[in-house]
Amino acid sequence: MAENDLITRIREKVTTEVLIAFVLGVFLGLVVLGWWLWPVRWTNTDPADLRPNQKETYLQLIADSYALTGNTETAVARLKALKGPGEADADLSEALANLAKARLAEGRTDEATRLEGLQSAAILPPPPTPKETPVGPAAPMASQTQRILIILFFLVLLGAGVVLFLTQLQKRQTVRRRRPTSVDESLTRAATTGPTGVAPPLSEISLGHFETTYHLGDEGYDISYSIESSTGEFLGECGVSALEEVGVGEPGGISAFEIWLFDKEDVRTETKVLMSPRAFADEVLREELADKGTLLQAERSRVVAVETANLRLDATITDLEYEGGSDSVFSRLTTRLEISRR
Repeated sequence: MAENDLITRIREKVTTEVLIAFVLGVFLGLVVLGWWLWPVRWTNTDPADLRPNQKETYLQLIADSYALTGNTETAVARLKALKGPGEADADLSEALANLAKARLAEGRTDEATRLEGLQSAAILPPPPTPKETPVGPAAPMASQTQRILIILFFLVLLGAGVVLFLTQLQKRQTVRRRRPTSVDESLTRAATTGPTGVAPPLSEISLGHFETTYHLGDEGYDISYSIESSTGEFLGECGVSALEEVGVGEPGGISAFEIWLFDKEDVRTETKVLMSPRAFADEVLREELADKGTLLQAERSRVVAVETANLRLDATITDLEYEGGSDSVFSRLTTRLEISRR
């Protein structure tokens, strides 16, 4: 049981750490490295990729150059280079007209005259009706934002897939312990003869029952069963384990067992400890085992209930014998485990 509990904690911890590492990696890679340490820098770009205020400066430079050289072909080519994706000549005409009006409003009549001359010489279509809020194109910023959003979308999608995969793996994966051949024989005997003791009736929402028998000399006795729903969903585990470190009576004898129930939706494994009468009367031993769970004296037909958040285990002692007629070391212990939902 202890090994199963440890593996479960490790699995939960790994899942949490993977999620934290993913979020931290996205933050470091995108924010720290991508936006601060090594941000995207635009070099050798086209005039169409300039910011709106820089496009106005570029238009003024074209107008000033045309006023000096009178080269219409060169001026038109430079104007065409300012057109971004989806822009037309009418947009350039509107930009020239708006800039000329702005220069006139600022009292810079010479610059306004050169802009008007450039517009006339380039034979651009007249600007349409002025818009309420003319906004210059920002193709590079929009394009960069789109790329960032696409990368973020795929990172979130990848993270969700990883979390979903680990969650399903945690639900389906169970720790299978070695089961002695006597377990199958015990199940067969239980189906034909029934239990010796009186057990509570199976619940209407029963998840099944198991029966296991310990015989003196079964080394490493540690039996576990996987608990699944009718659809095959993993719900938890239960089992019976010998506390081999208990050394009351004959060497190598077992004087206490733990009956445990693990619920994948609960935070811990619930445990009850069955002890022989002599072990139960030993105050020192009781103190040593107190942290493992509730201590109970083993008695034939006794029903031990173990509950978690969603599951209930009713363990019935159907057969019980002590070695040599004593009351310290178990010679045989048969336990019927009935699992149900709460």
